[in-house]
Amino acid sequence: MKLKLSTFLVVSSLLVYASINKGMDPPEVEVRNDKPEIKAPAEPLQKEKDDEKAKQKEKFKDFLKALLSGFGKDDEGDKKGSSMPRSAMEYVKKCEPELGVPPKINLSECIEIPLYVNGVQKHGALRSKELDNPNLQGKGFTSSGSVLQRYEGRTAEGKPLPDVIWIAFGRNEDWDGDQRRFVGSVQMIGYNKKTGATAFFESRFRNLNDWVTQDKGTLRMRGKMPWIDRPKEFNRAYVPAPMQCVSCHQADPFVTNPFIKAAKIPGTDKTVVPKLDKDSPYYVIGGEDWDMRTMHIEGNSCFDCHRVGMKTVELFLDAGWDPNKHMPPRKPGSLADDYRELMDAWNKGPENVPNAHWLIPPARGKKGRIVGDDYPHKARFNRRKKSPLID
Repeated sequence: MKLKLSTFLVVSSLLVYASINKGMDPPEVEVRNDKPEIKAPAEPLQKEKDDEKAKQKEKFKDFLKALLSGFGKDDEGDKKGSSMPRSAMEYVKKCEPELGVPPKINLSECIEIPLYVNGVQKHGALRSKELDNPNLQGKGFTSSGSVLQRYEGRTAEGKPLPDVIWIAFGRNEDWDGDQRRFVGSVQMIGYNKKTGATAFFESRFRNLNDWVTQDKGTLRMRGKMPWIDRPKEFNRAYVPAPMQCVSCHQADPFVTNPFIKAAKIPGTDKTVVPKLDKDSPYYVIGGEDWDMRTMHIEGNSCFDCHRVGMKTVELFLDAGWDPNKHMPPRKPGSLADDYRELMDAWNKGPENVPNAHWLIPPARGKKGRIVGDDYPHKARFNRRKKSPLID
């Protein structure tokens, strides 16, 4: 399991590293009157560009070392082994009693995530720091063309499951815009609102070009993904969660940020990805040994509406996100003292701060509860470590 995890992280990281080494800024496409107009890239000062690339390379090397060192022998949650099935079809069967079956994904019918610069929609591989809604993944570029879709749960026979929703996420990572091959993923998350049952399906990097294409210029993802009626193809396209997805999806199954929230259900102002609250149940099918803890501080208003996943916060901070400019939504910056208390507890460890503790979410009809040092599934990702991308 650790070998697979390390391989997955290395492959993912090499994709990022390759993007850092690209020489020229990609072209941008600005939408005017529904007709894309291709604009030539601006020529930056070469010295400034070379310096920035050198910094990014060094930061990424340090980040990769820190990331891989975070999965070591003292991960108590790894000792019992994982009950995650080895194939996607086996995982479908394991999830079916709670979630029905995954949806049929046609990327052409999904909703494109728009990118904006000063309120104007643009396409291409764009500098994240210039965007109104960057993806906040710590990368220098955010590419257009990613898509989202929400599906109501259904049984294999097509019977509706109103308590179940599925989200499909076509993630375009074509940071240089050359479109020679698709670089990215197609992910699925299933969620039962009543029990908290959650499933994560990840796509196989090397096979996606068999099904996924992109529109020229705009990079919009297209194509039909295999479904469970073709088991061999489905297993070629997907794998069960290859790592503890809760290292990012900590607070609940759905990570939201300005990038994700820009995709709206047509004809509404409702986001494709649902917003859950602090009382939403949550557990991962096949992830019974995963670290489900999040930090909580009694009386701290940062926790009034939702749980807080601190590793997700770290990811966003690394991308330049300033919580005091965005939270709380109606009065940004008004909880600056609460945020300082939150970061202090994370840096020191909640066990060393009054009124702070670890909490696991409600699940399977049971309430959430405080857990202590004897929690059996502690993982090294769920602790504050000095990060070269943050400190």
